[in-house]
Amino acid sequence: MEYIIEAANVVKNKSTLLHTNLLVKNNKIHYMKEGPFTNSRSMRMDISPYVLTSGHVMLVDNLEQMPFPQFKQFITENYLKKGCTTLLSLISVHREKELVQTLKRARTFLLNSPIDYYFAVRIPFDKLTPSFVRQCRRYKISAIFLQMDDTTELSSVPWGWIKDALYQFPVTFLPCWQNISPSKKNKKKKEWKLIMKEEKLTHSTECPEQGKPLDLDLLMKIGIYPSKGDLRVGGELDYNLYLSPEGHIIETIENLDYDSHIPEVTVQKGTVIKAGDDVLFRPGFGKECTVTIPGHFLLSEKF
Repeated sequence: MEYIIEAANVVKNKSTLLHTNLLVKNNKIHYMKEGPFTNSRSMRMDISPYVLTSGHVMLVDNLEQMPFPQFKQFITENYLKKGCTTLLSLISVHREKELVQTLKRARTFLLNSPIDYYFAVRIPFDKLTPSFVRQCRRYKISAIFLQMDDTTELSSVPWGWIKDALYQFPVTFLPCWQNISPSKKNKKKKEWKLIMKEEKLTHSTECPEQGKPLDLDLLMKIGIYPSKGDLRVGGELDYNLYLSPEGHIIETIENLDYDSHIPEVTVQKGTVIKAGDDVLFRPGFGKECTVTIPGHFLLSEKF
């Protein structure tokens, strides 16, 4: 099917506004341009009253086994209604040998997912080893969350060996601070940033919150972008429409809070999965996605 989305007010990276028109073919963006498609006879859809964003990628933390009705309600209320079209599913392990079985269980459980998903892993800081990193590289897990507290010695890990284990697959390390005072956390964060910069390791300084859109910079580091999290030529048609009062597009963008603003419409792979209060839950429609090269499209300084 071919059609044109006209007068789109597209938000890029939560701040930049782009006025454009989109030509859609086979549920993918075939072409984007500011001017109208004057020679096309395709069906047209004017969305000028709306603000358009890409479908959100959100973290789901340690999604446990639950009956299907409960799973459906949880995903619908906390993700689909908020405009999420892709999950980053975080699994937890206590040691390296648990990774394979934990990942296998998570894969089985998410067979009913209505939207696409990636996997990330969380492990205690003192269990991080080069062999664990190689396991993550083998299974295309591009984000490792590290559990830390006020007793964590950041220099106790052989970072040079960790870096060697990341050959051609630069995993992103994210610190999860627990049971630590604000003052000590600030001190640890400075030490963390210094070590990461010295070792030239891709990292974040904070853990993203569950159920909130992940920033574009983090999506780039992990390698989910450009496959997800952006509207681009050749990309899948995943987007949200937020209703904006006439003449107040700019003000709406500046005040767009994804916690309080709920999209009027959500489209995933060209199919409307949310319209007003109605949400379409399609079990098994989502698939597991993997990262080929993390950080390949980083626009800012990598480290």
